[in-house]
Amino acid sequence: MIVTIQKLKNLRACESQRRLFESKFGESVELSLDIIKDNINHFDIKWFTRYFLSEKQRKAYNEAVTSTLKAYDEAIAPARKAYDEAVESALKAYDEAIAPAQKAYNEAVTSILKAYDEAIAPARKAYNEAVVPAQKAYSEARASALWLAINS
Repeated sequence: MIVTIQKLKNLRACESQRRLFESKFGESVELSLDIIKDNINHFDIKWFTRYFLSEKQRKAYNEAVTSTLKAYDEAIAPARKAYDEAVESALKAYDEAIAPAQKAYNEAVTSILKAYDEAIAPARKAYNEAVVPAQKAYSEARASALWLAINS
């Protein structure tokens, strides 16, 4: 499938997506699995599937993505839970610490936010590291599903 900047203009793609397209591909691009994989997280794929795929192709893509999204959510759930718990605990400590310091709000908030950031930094780091493989697998699955839908 060949996508052109003119086709995007005709379909009224938003200006930011057209600018991104032109910066990456110029006037046109012939889609390949590698191009889709490299760009799946940069473009509005929901919009693309709506305007470039047939109903049958969209259905195939959506069915494939639904199962991979479920797997992605399951893969990141433990990391997300640990992150949420760490943030909840840090927020509770934060709220307790600023209550008596309301008069000196700006000074108190500055020091407390620093402590908050330090408190959740390990959880944030662990979460970010834990979700990378799931994000990569999900992106590849979406790209493959879109490629298969385009070529079905």
